[in-house]
Amino acid sequence: MFVKLLLLSWFFSGILEQILFILSKFKMTSKKTIYLIILISTLIRVIVACSMSLGNDEVYYLSYAHHLQWNYFDHPPLVTLLIKLTTFNLYFTSEFFIRLGPIILAGVNTFFIYKIGKKIKGERAGILAALLFTSSLYSSIIAGIFILPDTPQLFFWILSIYCVLQIVVVHQAKSVVNRNLVYFGILVGCCIMSKVHAVFLWFGFGAYILLFERQLFCNPYLYVSLLLTVFIASPIILWNIDNDFITYKFHSDRVVVKNGINFSSFIREVVGGAFYNNPINSTIIAVGITAFFKKKITIDVSFQRILILMGLPLIVVLLAVSLFRDTLPHWSGPGYVSLIILVSCYLSDVKKDSVILNWVYYANYFIVLICFLGVLVINYFPGTMGDKQASSLGKRDVTLDMYDWDFFKNEFSKLRNQDILQKGYSSTFIVNNKWFPGAHVDNYIAQPLHLDYVGLGKLEDIHNYFWLNKTRRPLQRGDNAYFITFSNCYSDPKVLYRQYFKKINNPRVVVQTRGGYPARKMFVYFLENYQGNFIIQ
Repeated sequence: MFVKLLLLSWFFSGILEQILFILSKFKMTSKKTIYLIILISTLIRVIVACSMSLGNDEVYYLSYAHHLQWNYFDHPPLVTLLIKLTTFNLYFTSEFFIRLGPIILAGVNTFFIYKIGKKIKGERAGILAALLFTSSLYSSIIAGIFILPDTPQLFFWILSIYCVLQIVVVHQAKSVVNRNLVYFGILVGCCIMSKVHAVFLWFGFGAYILLFERQLFCNPYLYVSLLLTVFIASPIILWNIDNDFITYKFHSDRVVVKNGINFSSFIREVVGGAFYNNPINSTIIAVGITAFFKKKITIDVSFQRILILMGLPLIVVLLAVSLFRDTLPHWSGPGYVSLIILVSCYLSDVKKDSVILNWVYYANYFIVLICFLGVLVINYFPGTMGDKQASSLGKRDVTLDMYDWDFFKNEFSKLRNQDILQKGYSSTFIVNNKWFPGAHVDNYIAQPLHLDYVGLGKLEDIHNYFWLNKTRRPLQRGDNAYFITFSNCYSDPKVLYRQYFKKINNPRVVVQTRGGYPARKMFVYFLENYQGNFIIQ
């Protein structure tokens, strides 16, 4: 273990040193620099993606791919199509193939960010935009390594900005404007089909037209564009009509004002947003926004306005919502990406020996350091950073979500074989009452062992498994089942299912170690003789 740790430290330290050396030596105007940035960042993402299990959100979104729908309980379906594509319709299901979509799109996104910066300010601005984009934890890790709805959303968000910048160019040919209006409508529709936050693209563009370019209201292609967005995103509404608008009932409960001012949520949104974007980047963006309001950015004012309106509204609205309800900091990620482009244009006019340009390099150093430390902590941290008590071992330790789930598959397989050979127990079913850890149990234990997984809980707890259950072999009266739970997210089946099974046996306990110390426990219950009367509500 110690030797592995030393080798990993040496390897990642070498990468850090080489990245800083290369970036500091290459000229900002070198066309090869963008390809070097993409190559190095992609290599690091591949290493990180292959070094840890899927997180709880990732493995849950993987469950989408087992049954295609026009919409899902939590999000629209494009993340599902991306998983289907990179895994060759779930033929290859290793972490690498599942995360291949984010890795590829992160490289493509970096190139388009470069192209946007180059178009509106020049080569130097394009390279700086690419560097700032690469050093963002949101764009490089959250949407660049992990398979989340943010991945396709960010791709279409950037392409939408690319199109809208063609539209607002002064004295642009009408045919080019019309063509890009059509593209914009299609791209925003696809963006909404990734994540509904994308409606802010139309909000920003609409605000720009209303404030600065009202003549566009006379262009029929604007309404064609809007109709294309509505048409492409319409499956979300149609699915919700068929399902009693369950998506909006669930998510609206997360943002409705109920408990007064929530300062802890607001602080988490501010600090989390700054961290996810990279604290150094956030500082640079603050400097750039200040320069915008002081009119010190020397690009066409139309570009400045549209980039501000494509970025700030999403950030400001989420900050306002966080005052009353819990939000997640990565929701505002695309807004910061829009601002990165604007800031890079400001930085391109800064003298080459300026301190703020060094911050761009340090930001990239920081994100590689985060990757390095993250992989080490997830795989080698001694024990757990969460609760140490036996009954809740590992609780509040988020790193365990991505740590060695294959271990539990092997241990459960041993227990099940013992049950069959020694006790005569027999069951092909595994049940759990929540999507987490249920999705991990489904993906890492049930499916590899060719067993049947059923979500047996409240709709608000099992989420997509309410629909997925309908496509799988059902649990019938008289069937036996295993219930698997863990010390870091424990649920007691004797409380949950006492009236639904004739007998619930005491659990067998498996202790998982990390770095030689106990990290969490798996509890395996055998549930006998299902009574067939469980109703999901």
